[in-house]
Amino acid sequence: MPGIEFDFAQQAANVEPAVRMLYQTYTDVLPYPHKFNDALIKAHLQGLDFAVKHNLWKEKVEHEAHILGPILEMIAGWVQEQGPEKGLWGIFEANSCHYQQFERIEVKPGERLLQCPYKEMLEIVGSLGTFSITWEDVHHKWCIPLWKEFAERVGIKIEVTPGETCRVALKK
Repeated sequence: MPGIEFDFAQQAANVEPAVRMLYQTYTDVLPYPHKFNDALIKAHLQGLDFAVKHNLWKEKVEHEAHILGPILEMIAGWVQEQGPEKGLWGIFEANSCHYQQFERIEVKPGERLLQCPYKEMLEIVGSLGTFSITWEDVHHKWCIPLWKEFAERVGIKIEVTPGETCRVALKK
């Protein structure tokens, strides 16, 4: 996966605009301090708000897993060859569709600790008065079912403890 190894000499021309965008994003503090994942997190929250309003959140989770099916199949192969730890690695830190959401992923044997990107953004967009979902909706109608669906498709079982730092661990 390209995010794992980076040939700086070959990719240097692509790094400069990315670093400029990173600085531009983090120095944009009005009306709130922005982060690199803002647009992605807002898009997830918008889609989840719609899905929850129309009681389609289970379908949204299934659809997300379907869309990432080829990647999940590849990770499932790693799990078969190298064991369940490779499933966590593949879902979280080796998958740019997922790791771009989190500023920090703490890696421990058999578990991942993820700083929740949704709580702060939900508070920011919630002040607009147009969102009806809660942080509990994000946990129970998005993150937990999505990660469990990913885990099932790659052939592992997980436990999820939601919070400001979410814990995802291999089920013993």
